[in-house]
Amino acid sequence: MKRMVLIAMGLLLLAGSGFARPYGGLGDSTYAGLPDTAYVGLFADVGHTVRSVTYGGTGFTPFTMYIFLLPSKMGLQGAEFKVSYPSNVMGTTVTQNPLIVIALGTLAAGISFTFAEEGGCRSDWVEAYHQACYLTSAAQSQIMVIEHPDILPFPAYEVITCELGYPIAPLKRFTHLSMNYDGGTAVESKSWGSIKSLFK
Repeated sequence: MKRMVLIAMGLLLLAGSGFARPYGGLGDSTYAGLPDTAYVGLFADVGHTVRSVTYGGTGFTPFTMYIFLLPSKMGLQGAEFKVSYPSNVMGTTVTQNPLIVIALGTLAAGISFTFAEEGGCRSDWVEAYHQACYLTSAAQSQIMVIEHPDILPFPAYEVITCELGYPIAPLKRFTHLSMNYDGGTAVESKSWGSIKSLFK
């Protein structure tokens, strides 16, 4: 939580008077149809539809992991979480969305980041990071978004919303990235179809 508060404070300093910018939130048609809680999902394609990778049979199978966020009705300005890798996945080069202006940590240790104020509040799927990876065996496993360990008093995943003062709100896991099987979605209360249908 301390890291997210520092990032929110940094965002306020970067934004200057933009801190009090107009934001329609729940009543703004721009955010109509968005879920009540923001989601984070791991995918194997830039279209955020492929949720599994299959081993090629010899050597290492290269793939790209994409981290996408779906804002809530309060919009999305930043997020905080950690990525857990199974033993048969090697993660290499990480590419950050160029609109991220503040980032602390790493995906594997826990990351806290915020998007540029001038880019506006996120009101649609947004890619935060993508990473070149290698699958090393045919074992079934999953890359997962897990709680950031440095959030106190309890590890958690969360987002900075776009409402006045950039309040922090919960973040739910949407889908893991499954290795060598279709692991389905990780959502608690929304189905894959219902969330995907928001942005067809």
